[in-house]
Amino acid sequence: MRRARRSTAFGTVGLLSGLIMVSLSAASAGTVPSGASTPVPGPSHPGAAASSDSLHAAWQAGGCPLCHDVPDVAPASRQDSCTDCHTWIRKVSASPAAREKAMQVFPLWTRYEKNVASYLQVPSLQAAMARLDPAWVDGYLQDPHDLRPGLPEGMPRFALSDAQRKAIVDGFAAATASVPATPAPDPARLAAGEALFTAKACAGCHSLGWRHKETVLPMAPDLAHTRARMDKDHVAAWIRDPKSLSDQATMPTLPLTDEEVLALRDYVLLADIDGTPTSAMRSGLPAPTTEPVAWADVEREVFGKICVHCHMDPAQNEGRAGPGNAGGFGWAATGIELQTYEGVVSVADRIPDALARRRHEAARDDVAPGELPAALTRPERPGMPLGLPPLSDEQTALVLGWIDQGMPRE
Repeated sequence: MRRARRSTAFGTVGLLSGLIMVSLSAASAGTVPSGASTPVPGPSHPGAAASSDSLHAAWQAGGCPLCHDVPDVAPASRQDSCTDCHTWIRKVSASPAAREKAMQVFPLWTRYEKNVASYLQVPSLQAAMARLDPAWVDGYLQDPHDLRPGLPEGMPRFALSDAQRKAIVDGFAAATASVPATPAPDPARLAAGEALFTAKACAGCHSLGWRHKETVLPMAPDLAHTRARMDKDHVAAWIRDPKSLSDQATMPTLPLTDEEVLALRDYVLLADIDGTPTSAMRSGLPAPTTEPVAWADVEREVFGKICVHCHMDPAQNEGRAGPGNAGGFGWAATGIELQTYEGVVSVADRIPDALARRRHEAARDDVAPGELPAALTRPERPGMPLGLPPLSDEQTALVLGWIDQGMPRE
């Protein structure tokens, strides 16, 4: 059975374009995330340091500051940052005084509160750079897949140039933390490691392929991917003391002996975890709804809830068009605006194919605990919504029904 996924929803961004300029209250202003970056460790491999200029340009081309605190890169403004904007809405809503002012300034504030669910948490880029194998990063940037089965959103598919990708990979290599060498993995430690995995409550956060899939925290990756993402020495160091590699590590440090560290490491690296490819593959599209559908319905449930985040109307957003409209994540500008009726109608003939492509990609990008990302041939253009699970059958049927009915405004 597929687990329940949180709604992949965004609030309409038109009236939120002035988030930086509008101060709702002194109290709420003090709780806004600073977005300050923490410098990563210095190079541990001589000659591996990426050119700071080329790395900075690659971070920007990939849109990395939109979600992450990027080392040595100024954070995106709150109205441009997915994570800062969404967490800001949650924090303002938690303050009665700030919420009252927000509802006066933004007529759709209650809708934002209801819809904001994605990109409230993102992995630390600094912690990733300290421990991940740069060779794995290179492949992941070319063809990302679901790493965290409890987190609906994931890494978007990029269209970086070879030079941009190399700059990021070299940046990871330069930031890799130096750790002690450890003995080779030994199958003799598997039994002890399996017992420790349960005794130390590792399964309370992480899945490990089909072996452990009962409890999955949103930010906890499936450890089945660890053997590809990290070398044996960094796995051991991370288990022993995550914060020794990165002060942004969120995994707790457990009291473990040296032998227990190796036993856990070897269980993660050697245990049989071969599973079945995800069952999320969806063939085709659901039938269009036959119920009457008006623009207000599809705007509320789909276009103004999800699509608008990347395909904004510049006229309503102080010139900002979003990465889907103006270009982003390495992709060229499309000129597709999905915030207004006129904008959606102008590209309605292209919408079904974009939704179908995303449903196809879900077999790799939307994976349940215990399943593996499927190997598949990516379409030339990514499906939509990028970085999120496909629209639900109900949402898809609503959009298709509206198109079939002639896209009525009323």
